[in-house]
Amino acid sequence: MKRIAPLLLCAFIYAGFLPGPAPAQELPSLESFLSALPDRAAVPSPRPPFTARANYLAPAAGLSGEKLFQFLHAATVPAMQGTGTDYLKAKKYMFSVADNAGCQGAPGVTALYSQVCVKGASEHGQDYKEPGDANGDGIRDSGGMNAEHSWPQSFFNKAAPMKSDLHHIFPTFISVNGMRGSEPFAEISHAAYQTNSGSKLGGEGFEPCDAVKGDIARAILYFVVRYYDRQIRSGVDYKDFWVSRVPMFLEWDRRDPPDAAEKRRNDLIERFQNNRNPFVDDTTLAARVGVNILQSH
Repeated sequence: MKRIAPLLLCAFIYAGFLPGPAPAQELPSLESFLSALPDRAAVPSPRPPFTARANYLAPAAGLSGEKLFQFLHAATVPAMQGTGTDYLKAKKYMFSVADNAGCQGAPGVTALYSQVCVKGASEHGQDYKEPGDANGDGIRDSGGMNAEHSWPQSFFNKAAPMKSDLHHIFPTFISVNGMRGSEPFAEISHAAYQTNSGSKLGGEGFEPCDAVKGDIARAILYFVVRYYDRQIRSGVDYKDFWVSRVPMFLEWDRRDPPDAAEKRRNDLIERFQNNRNPFVDDTTLAARVGVNILQSH
């Protein structure tokens, strides 16, 4: 029923009946992770949390499977403390710094699913209004942009630090964000809603445009590796949303490798929350962890 709701909304909008849309648990120690691994052979430790550096993945060079998964889990602890202002600060940083890569030589933010750049240097999403119907979906986003959680907030009850972790949060136009909702990412056979960029909503879920499929895949891979041991499955069919789609995410990761903008974003997010998305830094990681291990978490 949840998947039908956005499709019905599309139909009503296109028909003209409706206007367009206007205590975190304590992390286990690294030692407890390593002692619980199936093979008790020595595993190199990552650098301590909050001191990520360019070579932080060097000790993982010989790892694969579960050991690599657990190494990445321990190596990606963010600095957010779960205060009430973290999310607001994160959004301001996203719009003014991390995703403000510019438009034609001027400051500006590109809406992820639409690939439309809006000029500006503001900290606030509402200041990045869609120029006309640049998105091509029949809706003018006069409310601007908001923050898209690639792993929907409702699945982790809006808890910290997941709510504020910019490695899985992106700027999007409000209407497209609403169309995606909490739909699983998918490859769509028949689109009920579509943008000029190629993002689509259909019976299978929501498909991001080709230009950002890899970005989404690496964001989801990061989220599962970092937060698999938190409450991130509330009200979701986990098998449908994650487990069955792991091969698709690995294929998206392979087909759409990180570009300069995604690498820049990773660097800037590290400055804000002191951790990195390792799947952006090393494109061999997902395959080395492997489908079966990813599906088991």
